[in-house]
Amino acid sequence: MVTLLLPPVITAATTQPEPSTEPESLWRQWAQSLLSGAPDWVQTLTASAFGVGAILVGAAVVWVLGRIAIRTLTRSIETGLPFRRKARRALERSRLAVASVDPQELRLEQQRRRQRARTIRTVLNSALAAVIVAILVVMALDMVGLPVAPLIASAGIVGVALGFGAQSLVKDLLSGLFMLIEDQYGVGDVVDLGQASGTVEEVGLRSTRLRSLDGTVWYIPNGEVVRVGNMTRLWSRALIEVRLDYHTDLDAAREAMLASVVAAREANPEVESAILGEPEVPGIESFDYRSVTIRLLIQVAPVRQWLVMREVRLQMRRIFAERGIRFALPDQALMADTTPVVITPTSDEEDSE
Repeated sequence: MVTLLLPPVITAATTQPEPSTEPESLWRQWAQSLLSGAPDWVQTLTASAFGVGAILVGAAVVWVLGRIAIRTLTRSIETGLPFRRKARRALERSRLAVASVDPQELRLEQQRRRQRARTIRTVLNSALAAVIVAILVVMALDMVGLPVAPLIASAGIVGVALGFGAQSLVKDLLSGLFMLIEDQYGVGDVVDLGQASGTVEEVGLRSTRLRSLDGTVWYIPNGEVVRVGNMTRLWSRALIEVRLDYHTDLDAAREAMLASVVAAREANPEVESAILGEPEVPGIESFDYRSVTIRLLIQVAPVRQWLVMREVRLQMRRIFAERGIRFALPDQALMADTTPVVITPTSDEEDSE
């Protein structure tokens, strides 16, 4: 009996591929179902056109929403609502009246807020546009079927090269942006930036322009600013130190210094409007074997401390002279006699000759 061994018949099971859920595949499936009778290239081109159009519409929506959000964010900076709340609390702590603020200072503050808000708005809009355009270009190229991996790799290499080559520029831009957001100083402020000091004339993302007391214009990159000393925020302080004779009656000297402030306010109306608080003489700041140093403090409006100090010093000199209050002077002086000395020869010297 012959037994025939037949090889088993292996049949490959064919399964239908599951529909893809990728956005590009969905667009292509929808276009192919819509144009089922058209050629393949027409269906592909139509699907790509629909995809690019949808990306453009989405980018436009994101652009509009982003601009609205940026405008809402910078509007509060431009109107000064956060500054007003902070300023009101600071003025209340300092016992200052809002009505005593100079209108010119208010105009400078408004100008600074508008410039700061405009700069921040421009930077954020430019950054938003750059991000949207970059994403839009990559998605559109991928939608039409072009390879984007080499493009992204090349862009990354170029970005790294530019980052290493323009480190100082990027540092200046980032420092300027954070400086504007934190409102460290603005147009019209008198600041000390370490490398130079003076009145701020222009604030930019890359550099700040100052004008010093002698008229020199300084351009300082924002990335090189290590510290900022602002002398004109909310209020300033006039500080006058006087070195008096060690034996001076300090109570009389204190009364004379306070009287000089009263005389300065009566003599100059600008000084009267600039002073925001009562003057103080805390006490002895330092002394040595021949002098005593006392200090006068006056709280004044911003940028007005130099006017107040000049007028108070003028009145203080007059009152000190009237009341016999002496400034510190050296106790000892070297007196030189310039009378010529005539030397006459003695008898022994005459005999020797």
